[in-house]
Amino acid sequence: MYFFSSQAVWVLIPLAAILAKTVKSWIHMKTQQRVLGASNHELERDVATLRKDRDALLERLENLEAIVVSQTWNALHDPSLSPAEREHRVASAVRRELGPAASAPSNQQRAEQIARQLQG
Repeated sequence: MYFFSSQAVWVLIPLAAILAKTVKSWIHMKTQQRVLGASNHELERDVATLRKDRDALLERLENLEAIVVSQTWNALHDPSLSPAEREHRVASAVRRELGPAASAPSNQQRAEQIARQLQG
């Protein structure tokens, strides 16, 4: 009692080999997807951390720039001033720095003014 004829066996052998190769390729692909998926999540976490760090550094830089260009800072740390002169200069610098924002030209207006001067 043979279930298969000898010709059917010769057809089944290549089919089994093709099926085995397909299953092996599929398992390999799934393994690579898992590995790449894990590394992708790690990269997303790294990017989020770097963005947060960059934002913190930009905020610190803006604060430092404000301190460096501040006339109040200069008045506070000028050793040649007496306490009364220092207090007077600090008060006047604070009034200038905290004065109405509308009176000072915006960066865009200042850039346009400089561009007009360069053209003319």
